Amino acid sequence: MFERVAVYVRPDPVLFALVLIGGWTYWRAYRRARDDGRRRTVSPWRARAFALGLAVLAVAFLSPLDWLGTRLLSANFAGMFLATMVAPPLMQLGQPLTLLFRAADPESRRRLRRAYRGRVATILTFPVATWLLFAVVTYLWQFSSLTEWAVRWPALRTLQHLSLFFVAWLFWWPALCSDPVRWRMGYTLRIFYVLVEMTHKGLFGGMFLAAQTPFHEEIAAKLPSWAPDPMVDQRLAILILWVGGSLVFFAAIVGIARHWVLYDARYSRRLDRRLAKQREAERRRRAALEQIFRRPV
Repeated sequence: MFERVAVYVRPDPVLFALVLIGGWTYWRAYRRARDDGRRRTVSPWRARAFALGLAVLAVAFLSPLDWLGTRLLSANFAGMFLATMVAPPLMQLGQPLTLLFRAADPESRRRLRRAYRGRVATILTFPVATWLLFAVVTYLWQFSSLTEWAVRWPALRTLQHLSLFFVAWLFWWPALCSDPVRWRMGYTLRIFYVLVEMTHKGLFGGMFLAAQTPFHEEIAAKLPSWAPDPMVDQRLAILILWVGGSLVFFAAIVGIARHWVLYDARYSRRLDRRLAKQREAERRRRAALEQIFRRPV
């Protein structure tokens, strides 16, 4: 029988402030770029994608799900999934950096350009570095004793949330290329980049799903009476990351392939127009020469 549990959820003030600042900054930049006739804002659907990503981030960090994450491993991993696989790509589809460039004054644009082209940003956004950071940091928080420590110490849990979101943002930046990025990969490499991470996560997910003992013994030992069996909770946690992550990766690959097809179609149309103009110019030149010499050329 489930026991009654009084739950009082107090959002982390640091994360709460960051979510509010992120939303307010984006909305202010969007309004400024939209109201200024000389500037072009981002598409409304991109603004909605950013707002949805910010809402998902709030659910992961500030809702009762975060409280449940200190009791259930499945809830803990569900929060990680939302903070690394759902919120960052949605927010990047909103093109926040592009919007800041369009809404900023010339001096602010120069500072932004220096920041994202600087040495630190160049190193952190190198695709190999982003892939390694994402893999290492997520596995450390998911399958090491850091998970138990973060459950016990609120400050470390705040660091967990921030670091997971940060490395996920870096991972998705060169994959989606919605905003200017220092290392811009071609469509083939972007699909391969996501596919490698999808395969890598799938192999590790299958390996941990086959485990027969809890790999977070402290969390398993302190499960509430209303919680499922420790192994059921652990397998549900792995399935959330494995199945949910695979679906997100697959959607990203489909989206990148779609943009590739659209880009090739636009390039073909531009090339056809250029060739048509060249043919028309050649026809006019021949017509002019025929009028001058009064004979076919």
